[in-house]
Amino acid sequence: MESLEFIKREHIGFLFLNSPKTKNALKSEDMASIRDILDKEAKSDIYALIISGRGDVFCSGADFSEIISIIGKNKKDQELQSNDMSKLCDAIQNFPLPTVCALNGSAYGGGVEIACACDFRISVSNIEIMVPPAKIGIHYHPTGIKRFLNIFGASATRRLLLTAKKMSEKELKNVGFFDEIITEGENVIERAQDFIAQCKELSPEAVRGMKLSINDIVMDSVNIQSFNSRIKTTLESQYLERQLKFMKQKNTQ
Repeated sequence: MESLEFIKREHIGFLFLNSPKTKNALKSEDMASIRDILDKEAKSDIYALIISGRGDVFCSGADFSEIISIIGKNKKDQELQSNDMSKLCDAIQNFPLPTVCALNGSAYGGGVEIACACDFRISVSNIEIMVPPAKIGIHYHPTGIKRFLNIFGASATRRLLLTAKKMSEKELKNVGFFDEIITEGENVIERAQDFIAQCKELSPEAVRGMKLSINDIVMDSVNIQSFNSRIKTTLESQYLERQLKFMKQKNTQ
């Protein structure tokens, strides 16, 4: 699909939103395609996923031409707690590998939520964000609000949603939105790749398990059986066996 580009390099997946003329607005079919990619790559040989955009804007959210029809469908079916964007962001957040949002530019609406659904955010400088549902006249979906609260805190979330005001790089930095901001001359994709490279050397079972457990905790969906299963998986892993053998040999030297 021309509006999306997915490539693999050095066991990292790179997903690019590729509609710069529309500020990388996502149609429902785009969001479904991204979910399909995530389902497939969760079982592949990559150890991390980087999401970025082409052009000067990372993502402007859902395609506005579809928003009206989505609202109409939700009214008719009374399915007010979910839409294509929330399903996409759920899929990104629940992806069992570390995810980095490489912000190539500003983000708006659902584009902000996509960034919040990722584990890390590496950004170019001088970006801004805005979440405009109050301007349109709609209530943002609950899981999206929860994602904003987890990243921004209550005060900044209120500002984003209740005033629909833009937040500048300085304000975003103050609330801890960024993990890193690149300097002039750096490439945000290369920096994101360097940032996540250490994960390749870690236990894949431990990283996957703790990624999902962190998500469960921050989204208030803790399941003790799932926690115990993830712990058991790490205890039975070949990685742990190798590490224990290495430490034993080192202590006997």
